[in-house]
Amino acid sequence: MRKSQKAMITFGTLAVIAVCTVAPTLSWLSDTSDPVVNKFAGGAISIKLDEALVNTDGQALTGEYAQRVTNNSYKYVPGAVLDKDPTPTVLKGSEECYVFICVENELTDKFSINYDTNSWLQVATADNQTVYVYSQKINAKNSEEDVVLNPIFTKVTVSTELTSSDIKALGEKNLTATAYAVQAKSIDKNTAIDLAAAQFLPEGTNTQYPDIA
Repeated sequence: MRKSQKAMITFGTLAVIAVCTVAPTLSWLSDTSDPVVNKFAGGAISIKLDEALVNTDGQALTGEYAQRVTNNSYKYVPGAVLDKDPTPTVLKGSEECYVFICVENELTDKFSINYDTNSWLQVATADNQTVYVYSQKINAKNSEEDVVLNPIFTKVTVSTELTSSDIKALGEKNLTATAYAVQAKSIDKNTAIDLAAAQFLPEGTNTQYPDIA
């Protein structure tokens, strides 16, 4: 009886020794690198369009009264020269872009507009809407200030031949400008022009593709 107990104790001791001997072989060689973090942030294009605030005679206010606004009201008489200077601005930090303006003109041929045809190039027209592109791409990505473009026009002149009948027939009409920008990276000039034309004009409108610096 005592021999059996001794055998069992001896076996148990051997088992414990075996476990203690095997355990250290479970440690593996290993190492961990620093993480590589890739951040993806979308580019942006931000533009605005404004014009000088005018008085009741259609003249731009100056000095302490000068303001930039998004709309004006005009009362016209024959021979009047009215200040109106729709001016796009590409805000700092914006990606390189093509800038467009669509002018919707409800006025008659008794009103003339001094378009800046050097800075703004006509690309398409339909009915009373005409789309123009700025003559050069604008890049404000690394600019410390907003990039102010040349106004598309600055004056609207009323014909001296405008009659009271013309005024009555014309009534109240709008001259509206809307700015639009398209990224320049990965898009060629012609594609950008097509996008702008499609934004404002009916499908199938004939389009021109002037050179852009």
